[in-house]
Amino acid sequence: MRVAASSFVLLLALGLGGVSPLGAQKPRRASPTLVTNPAAPTTAAPPAARTDSSRSKGTRTSPSLVARPGAMPTVAPQSARTPVAVAALSAGLAIEPYSGETDEARDAYLGQFTQQLDSTIVTLVGIFRGTTGQPVAGADAPTALSARERERWGRCRDLHYDLQSYATAMHDFLESLPEVASIQRTGDALDSSLTALRATSACDDVSSMIAAPGRWTPWESQYQTTARNFYRDWYPQVRDVADRNRALVIAVNATRGAGARMTVPPGLARTPPYVGAAPR
Repeated sequence: MRVAASSFVLLLALGLGGVSPLGAQKPRRASPTLVTNPAAPTTAAPPAARTDSSRSKGTRTSPSLVARPGAMPTVAPQSARTPVAVAALSAGLAIEPYSGETDEARDAYLGQFTQQLDSTIVTLVGIFRGTTGQPVAGADAPTALSARERERWGRCRDLHYDLQSYATAMHDFLESLPEVASIQRTGDALDSSLTALRATSACDDVSSMIAAPGRWTPWESQYQTTARNFYRDWYPQVRDVADRNRALVIAVNATRGAGARMTVPPGLARTPPYVGAAPR
């Protein structure tokens, strides 16, 4: 009996010993799902790559690519520009979108918009006042342009982006204008004119030609063509914006008392600001 009992105890111990290793193996079977895959870090983009990706997305919202409704066609496919921070491309005359909710806020914004737009236009006209209205003859590289000429194109580029802010802001502001037929009509006309203002995008192109001439080949022909088109088109387009802006102010003033009227911007001359230019 003692042998039988001892055998039973021994068998029981061996049985329990057989169960214990099986129980210990269960966590080990599950462990691969808990251990991080060593290859995982290589499949995820490193921080630098993610940063570059977000920066490239930002370039797609640049006014040079999106905020230029109806922008002039690119002269050549190799004319891609180096991305530039949009905030740097401003002469300090851009307008913020309207965010008010009261009649008083609307009227204040309308006064700011029309006067500041007029200032932007006058500044742009002043940049090209007294020029020949023609590309520099024989210029085959940026070094053929004077420092003053290069600065002129840079200032025009900055004002181009400022003007784009008015196109965006006016389009959104239309629904906030007073519901008066004459105001609605002149507001729509100004919106259309700002949207049609395409010629100033050439200033961005020429500035890019000056900064990165290797991207514009052949440089001379592209500079000559772009500058010539600009000198032909920009003033009539800008003058139309000025006329529409002035018409909107006149329409709004017709609904106000004498003490609440806005200053009417003076009209632009019918003649471009070039030396010896004839009316168009």
